[in-house]
Order: sequence, then C-alpha cells, then structure tokens
Amino acid sequence: MIPNLKSKLKTMSSSSPLDKRNPGIQSDTIQYPDNPSMDNDFPDKESLDCSEYLVVNRKSADSDSGTDLKDSLCIKKSNFSMGNRENRDRTLVNDSDTRGNLDGEVIESPHGSFVRKRTFYGGSTAYGSIAFSELLAADFSDSKFWSRLNRDICLRDLVFLDTETTGLSGGTGTYAFLVGLGYITDEGLVVEQYLMRDFDEEYPMLQSLLDTLKRFKILVSFNGKSFDWPLLESRLVYSRLRNIIWEDAHLDLLHVARRLWGYRLSSCSLISIEEEILGLQRSDDIPGHMIPKMYFDYLETRNTDVMQLIMQHNEWDIVSMAALLLYINRLYKDPEGKADACELLGIAKELERNYRIQEAANCYRRCIQTAHKHSLSVEAKKRLAYLTKRHHSPGEAMHLWADLSSEGDSCLIFPLIEMAKYYEHGKKEFHLALQCTERAIHLAGMRSTSSSRLKEELLVRRRRLINKMKRSM
Repeated sequence: MIPNLKSKLKTMSSSSPLDKRNPGIQSDTIQYPDNPSMDNDFPDKESLDCSEYLVVNRKSADSDSGTDLKDSLCIKKSNFSMGNRENRDRTLVNDSDTRGNLDGEVIESPHGSFVRKRTFYGGSTAYGSIAFSELLAADFSDSKFWSRLNRDICLRDLVFLDTETTGLSGGTGTYAFLVGLGYITDEGLVVEQYLMRDFDEEYPMLQSLLDTLKRFKILVSFNGKSFDWPLLESRLVYSRLRNIIWEDAHLDLLHVARRLWGYRLSSCSLISIEEEILGLQRSDDIPGHMIPKMYFDYLETRNTDVMQLIMQHNEWDIVSMAALLLYINRLYKDPEGKADACELLGIAKELERNYRIQEAANCYRRCIQTAHKHSLSVEAKKRLAYLTKRHHSPGEAMHLWADLSSEGDSCLIFPLIEMAKYYEHGKKEFHLALQCTERAIHLAGMRSTSSSRLKEELLVRRRRLINKMKRSM
C-alpha cells in the first residue's frame, strides 16, 4: 500500500505548479524520507523534529492488533498542502482587489468583508404612477384588516425585503448572495443592499443584515413567505446565527395582490403588476431566472457590469414593493371612489371576512354597477345575495336570486335552488318551489358537469314537494 501511495503523491508533486482545484495558488513539493533521491533534502528519521513535521501513520490491513506500520509518511509543515501562509495571504489580497466595491462600501469585520450599498429615493421621486411624496403623508390607520397583521401599519416599523439567490428552487445548497432592504426615513425611501462577492463573505454579510433587521417590527416582501425568508432562515441556521421570528408581522404583498387582481391578471408577478397596475415598463432589466447563472459568471470573470445589472434589478424590486404598498393602501382607503370592478370584488370579500357587512355590501353593489365582465357581475351578485341572506333575511335576497336566474342564457342552478328553499320553507308556496326545482333539474340534465349527487338531491326535493302539495290539497 505504501509504495502505491508514494507513487501517487510523487506524481501529484511533479505535476503542474498550479493546483487545478485552486487556481493561482502554488503547490509546494512534498518530500518523503524513504525516497533515496531526496535523502539530501530530508533528515534521518531519528533526527526528525516532530514540531516541524506532520506524521501520517497507516494501519496495517493484515494486522489484527491494529498496530501502526513502521514506515510513516512524513510531510514537512512548511511545504504542506497549498503553499505557505505568505503565498496564501498574498492570493487572498489579490482576490479581494479583483472583487471590487460595485459602487458601494466595503464593510470590514473580524469575520471578513462584504459590500453594502445605499440608494436614496427622495419625496420628489416617482415610480410609475406613484409619487414618493405620499410616503411621508400616507395614512395606514385601519390597515390591520386587509394586511392581516397583528397591528396597524406604521411606516417607520416597515422593512422591505428582496433576495437574489444562486437558485430558484431553494434547498440547502442555495445561497442568498444579494439581500436588498428598504425602509422609510423622514426624507424618503432608503434602499440598502448587502452583497457577498464570494461564498466566504456570507457570514459577515448575514451578521450585518441581522443587525439592521432587528430595528424593525414588520417585514414586507413579495412571495417572501414562501421563498425569500425561508431561504434566509436556513442560511442563518447553517451559519449558527440567531433567527428573527416574524410571527403575524410578515406582510406578503403577493397574497394581497392575488386577492385584488386575481380575476384580472393572468399573472400576479411583480413585473406584471408594475406594467398593468402601476403603469411602469422597466427598461434594461434582466429576467429573474437568469440571475443565478449571471452570478456564477461574475464569480468566474469578476465582470462588475454583470453584478451591476443584478443589483439594479434588486433595487427596482424593493422600490416597486414600496410603491405597490402605497397603491394598495389608497384602494382600501376609498374603494368606491378609486377601485375598479375587479378590485372592488376583492376588497368586498376582505371586508366581509372581517364582518364589516355594510361596507362589503356597498362594494358588491358598486362592483355590479361598474363590471364590464359578466363573470364579475355574477360573482358579485352571488356574494351579495348570500351576504344578505345570512345577515338580514332570505326574503331580501330573493330579488338577487331572481335576477341571476332570469338572465337570457343563464344556466345557473344555485339561484333556482335558493329560490326553491325560500318558497318551500319561508312562504309555504310549494307550487312555486316545484317550478324552480323542475327548472333546476332540467339545467342539471343539460350540463354534463353536474354531479350525480346534485341531481339526486334535486329529485329528492321534487318528490318531497309533490307529497307536500298532495297533503295540502
């Protein structure tokens, strides 16, 4: 075993002076005491100074006692592995110079360095249709019901979060190499970006990031509950840093956006919302799915132009979230005056969920009046009818059921069922209830998608009504 090992090590020591696994780091020659050609450079075993050598003992495969072989592999410390300390330090310094500061500030700490960049958006700045002068004057009172947080929003408590990562699927091998934060000051919006220019800068970057996050009480993100924050949590765990628990204090704007524009937009991505809602078209932006590859290209080439594009994309995402939050707050403050039919439907559902019945009913009615899509109008009438039936009386909802069932080409079954229930149990007019049931059975027979359970329930209702009519006669 020892001769084979020696031959392999000799081959390695005689190869290229550059270690292929570590480009730019010089590999020193490794010398062996049993090689006659190297006796002049290596002292006798008896005169070895153990403080200067690492002794690697091999156990005999044939020995049951597990005793060490007499022949030991001795490697001089000064020539061990990837060069002496002076060469390694020089290489790290040169690598740090090639990383650059990317128009930010290189932050040095006892655990390493990273780049932090700050960008300021004053009150005179606008993002799409949103002027940031509203940031300082915006009223977020009564925002608890739609934000679903444990408190009303205070702008000074908010921190916006967006990450750029080495992969989009998450997992233990995915790093957040760029973390963008945004927060409100008396002068405007501050975007603060934390960048690790290589993997050895993750720990000091996360330490500084945590120090900043601890100053705030509410985290705002876009899809951050499913991706950004869980990824950062895992990196904090792997780095053995204390985590922050945003229990009921994490506002994910993606969820709010889906409630408002799920009926209207084919995609509720941040880019789609910018274009369709905020009236902004990004120029010279990069697709998010390209960012992981671009970061690895930067690690290989140190091309700062590539990283500048990634940082610009991240900065725009932070600013876009701030603008979107202001726009959403504006809608909820005055839904009947500023929201369209689709937004009114989403707002009304949220009001109904919070038992604000009269406000919800007003939004449903306004949605019915302004809706250009038939599906929106039908959905609003249906919700309003159920709301009226539940919180007032079934009789007050009858005009809505009748309206839904009397439309020219209506194939809706549920309003006929609701009318049949009211006529049977409320008015005791069994013949009218039977008419509604017969129409519902006819429509169910025409629709192949109707469930067998629904058809059976309708047939049971018809038999019961016929028996009640016979008894009443």
